[in-house]
Amino acid sequence: MGLDLINGAVRDNKKAGVLEPAVSKIKSLKFATEAAITILRIDDMIKLAPEKRQEGPMETLLLGESCS
Repeated sequence: MGLDLINGAVRDNKKAGVLEPAVSKIKSLKFATEAAITILRIDDMIKLAPEKRQEGPMETLLLGESCS
C-alpha cells in the first residue's frame, strides 16, 4: 500500500509500478540509529570530562582560599 499524492488516494504501489526495497529502508534506519547512538556517546563523554579551570589570584580570593 502507498499514497498517490497527486490524486490524494491510497493505492497499491506494486500495481502502480513503485517498488521500494525494504533492505534500503532497513539500512537507512540502522545508519540513523548508529548516528544517534554515536552522538549520545560523545555527549556522555563531554559530560564526564572534568572541567579544567585556571584560577588567578582574584578567583582564589573570591572562593575564600588563601593566596599562599
